[in-house]
Amino acid sequence: MPTTTYSPQPDPDLSLMQRIARGDGRALSELYTRHGANILNYLTSFLNDRQLAEEVLQDVMMAVWNNAAGFRGDSKVRTWLLTIARNRAINAGRRYSPHLVELDETFFSSDASPVESAEVKSQQEALRAAIKSLPPFHQEILILVFYHQLSGQEVAEVLGVTVGTVKSRLHRAKEMLRRVLQASGEHWNAQ
Repeated sequence: MPTTTYSPQPDPDLSLMQRIARGDGRALSELYTRHGANILNYLTSFLNDRQLAEEVLQDVMMAVWNNAAGFRGDSKVRTWLLTIARNRAINAGRRYSPHLVELDETFFSSDASPVESAEVKSQQEALRAAIKSLPPFHQEILILVFYHQLSGQEVAEVLGVTVGTVKSRLHRAKEMLRRVLQASGEHWNAQ
């Protein structure tokens, strides 16, 4: 039986990091364009303060500029950015209190009826409220997985824990979330 080896996708941001390391400001601007909004949403949910999140984002981008040459490529650039963001947010001295930010209205399908859109929005609000009722470390892992779509390995790198820890926390968080949603009358299957 032939053996198939998994080959990870090349990181599309790696060339930007190499250009930033050589002092290319346009590459930093492009990296900001690609990831700035995502990082700002993460920081806003982490800090629950939009203005502070914007300041921390600028600090993150300055850290990227100053440390690009030291980026070894052991993780994806996006994961590295979120790790820097998390560490800078912690250093900002704020108590961790995740707050799920509203999704952009363009997220909803334009071909959905108003009733369907209202149902989707209602389900999302119920999900947000349920996540918010969980302990902070469960909230954080669900935010990183559901809203930022990070893999288990990427979450482990951001949080500085093992993949096994991520898997067990994620399992417990999904189970707690399922119970909260069922208690509120919502039906949800967390895979």
